[in-house]
Amino acid sequence: MNPVLRKDLIGLLRLKRIAAIQVLFVAMIGLLVLLTWPQGGVLAGSVTIGDRATGPGSDDLLMGLVMGQLVLLVLLIPGIAAVSLTSEREGNTLEMLYASRLKPTSIIWGKIGIAIMYPVILLASGLPFVALLSWRGEVQMSELAVSYAVLVTASVYLSVLALAISAFCRQSATSLVIAYIVVLITCGGVLVPAAIMLESMQDPGLAAGLHYVRALSPIAAALSVLRPTLNDMGGVNREMAPLWKAFIPVALGSIVVCIALVAIKLRKAPSSSEGFGAPSGGTLEGRSLGRKVMFLIDPKKKRKPLGRLNPLLGKERRTSNLRSGRWMIRIFYASLFLSLGMAVMSLYGGTEHQDLLRYVAQVLMVFQVALVTLVVPSLSSATISSELENGTFELLRLTPLRSGQIFWGKLFPSFLPALLPIVALIPAYATVCYVDLGYLSRVLQILPVIIMSVLVFSVLGLTCSAFLGNTARATVTAYLLAASLVVVPALIWWAGEAGLVSMRACRWVAYLSPLVMSMNLLPDSSAMIYSLREAHLWTMGGLCLAMLLLSRARLNALLKQG
Repeated sequence: MNPVLRKDLIGLLRLKRIAAIQVLFVAMIGLLVLLTWPQGGVLAGSVTIGDRATGPGSDDLLMGLVMGQLVLLVLLIPGIAAVSLTSEREGNTLEMLYASRLKPTSIIWGKIGIAIMYPVILLASGLPFVALLSWRGEVQMSELAVSYAVLVTASVYLSVLALAISAFCRQSATSLVIAYIVVLITCGGVLVPAAIMLESMQDPGLAAGLHYVRALSPIAAALSVLRPTLNDMGGVNREMAPLWKAFIPVALGSIVVCIALVAIKLRKAPSSSEGFGAPSGGTLEGRSLGRKVMFLIDPKKKRKPLGRLNPLLGKERRTSNLRSGRWMIRIFYASLFLSLGMAVMSLYGGTEHQDLLRYVAQVLMVFQVALVTLVVPSLSSATISSELENGTFELLRLTPLRSGQIFWGKLFPSFLPALLPIVALIPAYATVCYVDLGYLSRVLQILPVIIMSVLVFSVLGLTCSAFLGNTARATVTAYLLAASLVVVPALIWWAGEAGLVSMRACRWVAYLSPLVMSMNLLPDSSAMIYSLREAHLWTMGGLCLAMLLLSRARLNALLKQG
């Protein structure tokens, strides 16, 4: 067995959080089984003979198993694969691997193997639930085989993609954020243009382009098997190939490219600065004029004093990699370009097709909540843990700053950068309201929901940073908790709309999600969730206050005990 693979696999499986992830994975799949279980124990439309169900039936269990595992893999894979190499750099062990008797090929294939093996282990833990398919009703083995082929290919595809990002990043926090953003765009972002424009597209060439762009997404590939008529994922109406037939070769080609990039990056021993996770040696003076304008940074400008009221405010704003101008300006401009694209879509057909305008508004809500979920926790997840990792927390304790100054000095700098993605989407909001003034009052009601989610996720990142002494663990934990708060209630709401569970029962869980609440504040949405808007704001505010108290108490304990 490859020694690098064996070392990393044993070390990974010994971690308590990895065991917790496995338990969570199985528990979520079990919950999906319970949600899709029919009241009579067998499928409607089946004929019961003795203890067996015969006859055709439409089973939602396969849909729940495949899509549930796929969503969980999207949430979990970047948190493991994206730190595989950056943790070696930060732990000062990358150069030691090359100083050993191992060949570079052994190191490369060992890292690739560990990135692929753990998702496969998770998928294997869900296989016992597949046996329930044959007991509940008729199962088409071809559909089951294709679905799991897409699932396995997607796990390898996303793992190698996150590993390639880890190979080119020097710090785990940066690698995690980039990996989650890339995975989100790959799995969900490529679905947006076709979802909005494909049905009204008359040009067969552009329609085919929109259709096959979705082949990058494993979610689209799985839906093309399980629900081929959903937005014509199967391509039947336009005589195009189903997306899963395009996804598998595209994913295999992407896997080969990512493996090649990892091999190119790791074929030689890293330099000292790269091996020890040091920042790049490039300076602002060496950048072009375009990059200086892009980042809005004057390299010759004299720095202002940190300030007497609370010097930590200026210090955190200047030293954080994600809160600094470079990364947040990149995120701001990317969000602004997407916002302008959605504004053009609204003007293109929103005045004639109300459905198109509603599609744009729904995509805007999903993109807004996803952007907040991806960006905001990372802005505060390194505030305290980075001090502990770098050995500077003891110096912070020796300063004359009070605990309150330290606490708020760590928290406040994350709020202003967190609002930039909201500001970047103002053109899209304004255009939707311009086309239909009926959206103006709803957007004003959605805005407090989005701002409250920013506050909650900022405090969530700080709380994880206070209780976990490692920035990578704090970031992954904050992402998983934030995604669970957004996605799990949304899945329960989807189950209620599909008739799998009672709507009156699921609304008391679904209203917790900012995504569900934002979607149902749009015109012609569920009045049942719309009436819970104030309850959502009070609940999120209470959650934010509870996390504030916990993180403040934890920081006080650290300042006293060291």
